[in-house]
Amino acid sequence: MRREPRFGPGRDHNAAPVVRAPWLERVRSYFFLHAHTLIASLGRLYAKPFGSGLTVLVIAIALALPASFHVLVKNAQRASGELEITNLISVYLKPSVSNETARKVADKLRERPQIAEAKLISKEAGLSEFKEFSGFGEALQALDFNPLPAVVSLRPKESLQAPADVEKLLAELRALPEADFVQADTEWMRKLQTVLNLARRSVGVLGAMLGAMVLLIVGNTVRLELQHRREEIEVAKLMGAGDGFIRRPFLYTGMWYGVLGGISAWLMIAIMVLFLQGPVTELTTLYGGEFQLESLAWSEVGRLIAYSGALGAAGSLVVVVYYLRKLVPT
Repeated sequence: MRREPRFGPGRDHNAAPVVRAPWLERVRSYFFLHAHTLIASLGRLYAKPFGSGLTVLVIAIALALPASFHVLVKNAQRASGELEITNLISVYLKPSVSNETARKVADKLRERPQIAEAKLISKEAGLSEFKEFSGFGEALQALDFNPLPAVVSLRPKESLQAPADVEKLLAELRALPEADFVQADTEWMRKLQTVLNLARRSVGVLGAMLGAMVLLIVGNTVRLELQHRREEIEVAKLMGAGDGFIRRPFLYTGMWYGVLGGISAWLMIAIMVLFLQGPVTELTTLYGGEFQLESLAWSEVGRLIAYSGALGAAGSLVVVVYYLRKLVPT
């Protein structure tokens, strides 16, 4: 029998014996087993491309509906925000107020924290603009005085978007001694905010309903897989396999269905945004503006995939737990 030399070149006298902690071996085995099951469950889906593809497509459509609605609401909110910023408040001064006094009023209003810009339209500038765009230029030539007052055009700051804050500012402007009439169409802002709030809540309700649909789709798919592998599961239980060991590949299968469905839903939404960008650009150009549609942000994409993966795993877990409780090996 050959024995290891205690001295000489065949022995490293300084090397310490390699001793691995039992807990470290258990952790390595645990992660290796889960990684193997994760890849193997994906391989099972790849082995049945047609059936797996149909399931993933149905899940993707169910997820894409609320997600695309969310994208539309987000873009509508962006567009309404830009409209609110460009909303002007016109303060018509009394006819007796001179241009010099009107200039001082505009300077004072410009110092207010709610005002981003205050522009004075003098009496002469207002009359010239009215002649140009009203079509009554010849009739106005017969007048020997200027009937138009000076106007201060105000643009609120971006932070002033709530209708209540705008109404408060309007009340302060109407209280000015030089002000004769204050005009601002804030009713459309209130209606638009109400519609957007309703749309945001509808996204949540629709997402919950279609999330339940994803649970049912994955659960039914896993149920069929369980029935197909019934004999294999019975043999595994007779050999002493625990429920956790049997449950693991089906949980990963459901998770893969959800993850792939989430990725497919994201691709559908990206294609939808690209498809609609051309008509939206043409429409905004006709109104003298420019608007770029936004798709899902990367953080939203991550939440969508995580949400869909969790739904798939949850749907699979419910079905597998129920099935294993009813299963009695024969």
